[in-house]
Amino acid sequence: MSNFAEQSKDLQVVVFSLDNQLFGLDITLVSEIIRLEKITPIPNAPDYVEGIINIRGNVIPVISLHSLFNINTEGWNENSRVIIAETGDLKFGIIVESVYEVRKISQEAVRPAPAAVIAGQEYIQGIILDGDDLIVLIELDKLVSGQDLQEVKSIL
Repeated sequence: MSNFAEQSKDLQVVVFSLDNQLFGLDITLVSEIIRLEKITPIPNAPDYVEGIINIRGNVIPVISLHSLFNINTEGWNENSRVIIAETGDLKFGIIVESVYEVRKISQEAVRPAPAAVIAGQEYIQGIILDGDDLIVLIELDKLVSGQDLQEVKSIL
């Protein structure tokens, strides 16, 4: 029984990069990871909404963390991916420069984010220290407001 209790403390985190910085997202919130395809822009959408994509007949809004975190981007390339994530009844894509792996991280490795250091602090669940790597763990529920995505859906 104690073995199960120890395992339940571990997080499975999808590790990806933006501007050579590592970020992570709890894998239980990820439904799939796809290659970056054509994104159709939406007029009057919030700045961080890149547009929409069609996945097997489903129209999914795609957001850019670059806009939310004030991170520079040099454009997208063959390594760029879209992480399809779900929280509550919201499903959306997140453009990332590349996806590296899924890592098992112990809960003890997650530290609170330093208050003055990170832009987009409200979107950060914590900082993961994993060996020499520093991974910013994203809080998906706070990443986009349901109201913003509902507005995007209403435009469609």
